[in-house]
Amino acid sequence: MIESIIGILTIGFLLGAPAGFSPGPMMVLIIAETLRHGIRAGAKVAFMPLLTDAPVLLVSGFLFTKISNVDFMLGVISMAGAAFLIYLGVKGIKNSSAEISDYTPKPLSLRELIIANLANPNPYLFWFTVGAPLMVRSFQHSFSLGAAFLFSFYLGLVGVKFMLAIVAGKSRSFLQEIWYRRIMQYLGFVLIGFALFLFRDGLNIFGLYPNRLY
Repeated sequence: MIESIIGILTIGFLLGAPAGFSPGPMMVLIIAETLRHGIRAGAKVAFMPLLTDAPVLLVSGFLFTKISNVDFMLGVISMAGAAFLIYLGVKGIKNSSAEISDYTPKPLSLRELIIANLANPNPYLFWFTVGAPLMVRSFQHSFSLGAAFLFSFYLGLVGVKFMLAIVAGKSRSFLQEIWYRRIMQYLGFVLIGFALFLFRDGLNIFGLYPNRLY
């Protein structure tokens, strides 16, 4: 799938969008900042990954290129990525009926927002397990495919977070609507589906599956 622009754009977006919807500290901050200070304040939180993910992305990509010729490590990374996606998927499904906390922190400065996002473990786990292998393999095919993966991933991630800020600014009751819970459930299953593909890829690297995913 990563050998075509359409395929890599689809993969990137479907990995980014669930991450944007996933309940967690950053979602609480987006909602809280929006409700207290308006959509612009919520948007600042939503766009933070574009700034804070850069060092994580570069380090994870560099480390992966150093072990990209070691089949055992590739298999381990694929399996770890599958486990992480299953965890996120199950967590999303379980939390689909949960209410977002009403806790509203004090107004956050840019530095505080950066620290809050850097303290979030999810970007590290994603890029060191799932994101880096896909990114490196995409760039190995061509620069345009690698760029397309990054673009579509952050379009999904930041786009969804920004959308949440806009909707939260319009209506607080949005977070209790039944369709929001259905979206969370669906995206949870999407993540589990990706986990199965990564698991199959890991089996293939270990020589236990006949067809390579990528």
